[in-house]
Amino acid sequence: MAYAAHELRTPLTALHLQMEMVARAGNEAERADALEKLSSGVQRAIRLVEQMLSLARQEPRIEPARARVALNEIAREIVAELVPLADAKNTDLGISGSQPAFVRGDPEALRTLVRNLVDNAVRYTPAGGRVDVSVERSGAADASNGQRPRAVISVVDTGPGIPPEARARVFDRFYRPPGTSPPGSGLGMAIVKAIADSHGASIALDSGAGGSGLAVTMSFPADVS
Repeated sequence: MAYAAHELRTPLTALHLQMEMVARAGNEAERADALEKLSSGVQRAIRLVEQMLSLARQEPRIEPARARVALNEIAREIVAELVPLADAKNTDLGISGSQPAFVRGDPEALRTLVRNLVDNAVRYTPAGGRVDVSVERSGAADASNGQRPRAVISVVDTGPGIPPEARARVFDRFYRPPGTSPPGSGLGMAIVKAIADSHGASIALDSGAGGSGLAVTMSFPADVS
């Protein structure tokens, strides 16, 4: 609650100041500019609250009913949902590979996980960049050593990437690497980690193609039922 109060205080203070700017605007141009900033501030506050609610849903609680979920279909749904955001930024967002891959889990939580990964990639990739999403099934069941096939989703972008020394910290709540732009809540990857942990998934962060950008790879135990 202390973290939440701290993170909400800043945007709410900014909103109050922006309301005062609207009231003091001397002409229509100044008023329009102040209203635009006020609207952006409201959107940032709404996004922060949404992220906090998503994180709260991953706190220890009664385990939800698990279902067999097609990870490749979720990826397609989320990419289609976020294409307008990518188009507005002139970012090439698409599916680079899609194999049938099933996992057992909470469908809504898995949608939140994929949405956060793709949304982050689009938001942090500069205009004219590229975001590729792929899903594949890897490995084969081996009863002799308990090995199970994996369902793997990867999101690769051409954005600024994350320095190797900062990658472990991006899963901390409210952490944002210094100089990060655009503004955000610092909760997106914490939510991803919480959902991944509850589904027995592993996460790997690496550089994208050619050593630039960011590649996020998540590997889940595949449901072979």
